[in-house]
Amino acid sequence: MDMDAAGQGGTIRLSFEGRELTVHPGQTARIGRNPDNELVTDVPTVSRQHAVLRWGPGGWEFENTGSAPTFVNGQQVTRVTVDRPLALVLGSADGPLLRAEPVASAPSPAAAASAAPAAAQAAAAPAAAGPSPWTAGYESAAFAAGAGDQQPGYQQPGYQQPGYQQPGYQQPPAGTPGWGAMPPGRMPAGASSGDDIGTALRILFPIQSWMHDKGWRQGLRLLVIAYALLPLIFLATLSSSTRLSTPGWAYSLYVAPLWIMGFWMLIRPGRVGKQEIWAAGGIVVWTLAWMNVVTINVNDALHISGKIGLVPALVIGFNEEITKALPVLLAGLILLRYRHVKLTVPMCMFLGTIAGLTFGIFEQAFYTSTDIIGINQARSVSEAVNAVLAFSERIFVDGFQHAVWAGIAGFFIGMGLNYSRRRVQLIVLGVATAAILHALNDFLAGDSIWLVIVVQAVSLLLFLGYTMSAASIEQRVSQTPMFRHGDSMLLPVMQDPGQPPSAG
Repeated sequence: MDMDAAGQGGTIRLSFEGRELTVHPGQTARIGRNPDNELVTDVPTVSRQHAVLRWGPGGWEFENTGSAPTFVNGQQVTRVTVDRPLALVLGSADGPLLRAEPVASAPSPAAAASAAPAAAQAAAAPAAAGPSPWTAGYESAAFAAGAGDQQPGYQQPGYQQPGYQQPGYQQPPAGTPGWGAMPPGRMPAGASSGDDIGTALRILFPIQSWMHDKGWRQGLRLLVIAYALLPLIFLATLSSSTRLSTPGWAYSLYVAPLWIMGFWMLIRPGRVGKQEIWAAGGIVVWTLAWMNVVTINVNDALHISGKIGLVPALVIGFNEEITKALPVLLAGLILLRYRHVKLTVPMCMFLGTIAGLTFGIFEQAFYTSTDIIGINQARSVSEAVNAVLAFSERIFVDGFQHAVWAGIAGFFIGMGLNYSRRRVQLIVLGVATAAILHALNDFLAGDSIWLVIVVQAVSLLLFLGYTMSAASIEQRVSQTPMFRHGDSMLLPVMQDPGQPPSAG
């Protein structure tokens, strides 16, 4: 019989979960869970790119390309030539069934004439022919678990070919491993328990499939990896540092992104474009530079030691809150002047939290050395505990506190940028509110931690309140004449050119 008649030079018909697909030489068919496959399934035990059927030097070849296995007659296969009808079980012994059937090309007249006597002879004695090799191995565990398990009247269409014998093909002797029916759950004859364990491990630990999964590109999974490994990386790379501020920088930068994500979800500032990204970067650079040039020198000039008095606390509060508010205000005015863009109130509030986190990270890294020395010089267990708690508060809370105060100021800066008549008053009110809360926090820290908690609770009340009602407050302001009419009281040239001089 010629090659085409044997099915090796023709097409392949695939049947999978109620769908049929005909594949011609030169084409390929991919099977798996990925939606870009030609045959797709949602069975979780099947790999995303489980297998491919392609035309090879020896005819049609089925290749298992995923980490999950494929079984033929109960035996795991990696590559198999499809020169006869096959039933391929994907993923597990109970997985979906892929039927692959070579479709013979139409025989030539001479071949048809020579085949007629053989067909007539086979038709006259079908019982003597015995089971066809096309079906002997085709009955999977689901259909041939024994005489009682055979589905009544079941016959695979087109697979019974009485009298047909592939050239050179011999019926395997009885008892050949993997030939014929196999009861469900029974290990194929000749297979070792080691092979069975290996198959189970590949199913339960599909490492290869995971490594090709696009889910690794999702931000949340990458974030989990980073936050699980970074502390160990810090320990490995920074343990030889001789600067006591190193742990403060490392762990503050570790915690700060979490606070940024939290503030983002609370404030919901809207779309972030290139302008906002550049503004945020400029705010970070300005804050760090201003702290080194101005803020630290002003605080040092107060010569404070021990408990902070109310007046020095107010000076420190205004000094530090102006440091954080000034870059947000400048970013808003520059965008208004040169880009004719007004930052929204929520965006100004969010940029304020970035300035506050930047300030807090720098400050706590500055004070980390003092905290570490206090831990080492502790003369009692209670002193050591207090020093460790102070160090932890610096790392985990210091940046957050500064971000909350700067976010409150940022809300008023946003209102001032958008409603120009009371611009100065709004900005001064916002910075003063944050500065007073900051000063009370520092002033009361030497008296009682519970008073500090009260100040923090008030700060959170204002901050969270503005995150919830910024839109409604802005709407009421826009309907109040005292905010809408009149010229800007701060740099009239900064006024939005698209509005008439009397508009806010």
